[in-house]
Amino acid sequence: MKFFTAHTTTASKIVTLIYIFYRLIVIFMLGNSIYMQEWSHVALLVLTLILFMLPYLIETYLHINIPSLLELIVISFIFSSTVLGELNDFYGHIPVWDTALHALSGFLAAGVGFSLIYLLNENITILKLTPLFIAVTTFCFSMTVGVAWKFVEFSADRWLNMDMQKDRIVRQINSVDLGQRNNKVVQLKDIQRTTIESETADGKKVTTVIHNGYLDVGVIDTMKDLFVNFIGALFFSIFGYLYIDHEHKRFQFIRNFIPTKRK
Repeated sequence: MKFFTAHTTTASKIVTLIYIFYRLIVIFMLGNSIYMQEWSHVALLVLTLILFMLPYLIETYLHINIPSLLELIVISFIFSSTVLGELNDFYGHIPVWDTALHALSGFLAAGVGFSLIYLLNENITILKLTPLFIAVTTFCFSMTVGVAWKFVEFSADRWLNMDMQKDRIVRQINSVDLGQRNNKVVQLKDIQRTTIESETADGKKVTTVIHNGYLDVGVIDTMKDLFVNFIGALFFSIFGYLYIDHEHKRFQFIRNFIPTKRK
């Protein structure tokens, strides 16, 4: 019972009920995946359960209080990205799902970075950081997290045969490799069809035809994700700056995303 209800001391009753609801769904899906021997799903579901424990572990061992709203957003983000996004293919069924989650992750990562440097600034007397410095550092922290996550996606696609960097059909490409002279860009417009010839392990020839364009294998998806991460990080950094610059008297909704040191 404690496993299903494990939450931070600051979590409201609603957050606790949502914890239980999410965990029951994950446990049910985990049992079904084990029965169907879908081991990649099993690994992702076990990871989800571990991630659900992060707010509790962080608050317990780092002795900080996590705002209830922040905790709710974090566990909902985890559930939306793993269970809904990956396992139930919301990324494929709802085109804006991936974009929205990356924008939210940029916002949340900025909140984490802001909290770290804000708590440090509030608890030291030797040096006081300016609001602008805190805002810039917050933004850079969020963008670094976003880039690191793209490294994870690239590694999973390359070595685990996954497709986290989603493909996209494009109608035009620019390439110097297709030019007859060095460094001459050749532009192919209005691509109608791409034919890919491959070979299986037993030597069988396979022909794959991509209609209405050329297959981009993740570059556009990566840049789109980083751009919306940029927007989320910039949004939080601006309001974080204004919150500190106005001496905590305005933009007080920022407090819902700032963990506090436990007394």
